[in-house]
Amino acid sequence: MPIKKNAIKYMRVTARKTEKNKIVKGVVKSAIKKTREAVATGKFDDAQKFYKEAQKALDKAAEKNIIKKNTAANKKSRLNAFVKKAFLSKDEPKKTTGKKVAPKKVAVKKEAAPKKKTAPKKVAKVSA
Repeated sequence: MPIKKNAIKYMRVTARKTEKNKIVKGVVKSAIKKTREAVATGKFDDAQKFYKEAQKALDKAAEKNIIKKNTAANKKSRLNAFVKKAFLSKDEPKKTTGKKVAPKKVAVKKEAAPKKKTAPKKVAKVSA
């Protein structure tokens, strides 16, 4: 137990902040959990609604520095991929985002051009 008054006050502040952080983290976790449950049961409309709530909760938590910005972005990305994968219609063909392969070109040999004859060099006469 701290002895100094400043340390005692700091302990109280830390306890209050910890409680607030737990509440915000709980909201984030429950929103993600609700989204995953809606996807598991096949309720597309509910999944979309809960996904938006999860996004909002993650953004607020990142804004308040409770979780890091990249952590929030990663969680949103993974959740989005999960929702999209689950509700991608099986009737529609999957879109490939890979590179298109161009057909290979067949090497065509060029015909040799006829060689040009070189003109003989003129020798200049030197007068003495």
